[in-house]
Order: sequence, then C-alpha cells, then structure tokens
Amino acid sequence: MSKSYKVAKKTINMGEKKGQTVFSVRPYSYGTLTTEEVANQIAVESTATPADVKAVLDRYAYYVKENLKKGYDIELLGFGKLFIRFITGKAVEDESKANAKLVKSLVPAFRPSFTKLQNGSRIYNLLPVSIELVKYGDEKKDKTDGETSGGESTGGESTGGGSGTEAGGTGSDNGDGLE
Repeated sequence: MSKSYKVAKKTINMGEKKGQTVFSVRPYSYGTLTTEEVANQIAVESTATPADVKAVLDRYAYYVKENLKKGYDIELLGFGKLFIRFITGKAVEDESKANAKLVKSLVPAFRPSFTKLQNGSRIYNLLPVSIELVKYGDEKKDKTDGETSGGESTGGESTGGGSGTEAGGTGSDNGDGLE
C-alpha cells in the first residue's frame, strides 16, 4: 500500500529564520468518499443493499451524537474512540475558580486505537503494517499487488494525532497553510 505526498513550500515570517523559504511534505488526498460510495462498496461484499447500509450508518451517526450528548465516549471497533474535548482558556491557580466558565468551546475528537509495543511505540489499527510513501505524480499506474514504486516505507510508524488534534484536510492538503 502507498500514500502519496506533495512537497509544500513556506516562507518563515517571524523569528531568526524570517524570510527563509523552507520545504516540507504533506499527505495528498485523492478526494473524499461519500457515505453513498462507501455504502455501495460495503453492499458489493455483503447481502445488504446500499440502502440498507446507508440506513445503518445513518442510525449509527444519530446514536453516536445522542450518546456523546449524554456524556458517553463511543468506541468504534478497530477504529478508536470518539469523545468530546474542551477548548479552554488559561488555567487558574485557585481551584474554586476552575469551573465551566473556563470552557471556550466543545469539539468532537477522535483517538485512534493502537497497540503499544514494548519499546513504547504504537501500531495504529487503522494503518497497514507498512505504507510506502510516493511523491504525488510519481505513482506507478496499473500497479500490481506486491510491486513497489521506490518510495520510502514508514515501517508502520505513524506521526501525529493520538489526541484528536490533527486535522484531516479536504482536497489535496491537510489545511496547514503550507502551499
């Protein structure tokens, strides 16, 4: 399996490196699958119709919202946990002033499920054991299973977001402002 990336360019606008141009890599997304498209994929491999699958997904989304509202976290088998996270103002020194007024907003959050290895690293259940990184535009077309494209393998290691703070992007980037 491979994951495409794009090179992103950014000019530093503060600090001692102000004016310096730096480069990074960002994951590239080929788009977003709709619920209908996923329902069609599931229906092909099951006895359920696309309408049946969509009905179950719709009800699942409804009950996730309802149970989050009631104060529960929701464990998604093999995916992780959905929960509500607080965006708070500054911390206070007096415990009696630590109250709901510190909460600026509530945001939905996701913590992916993982297996922790003895060395402390994590293997995330949503990711295959190894993902080959391939620069967008350099992917091989009509690739057969087991064939490689000469990219870098991550060896199953993942960077980012166990706390639900990483934002997924739309279109071709992850919305970090790098162009």
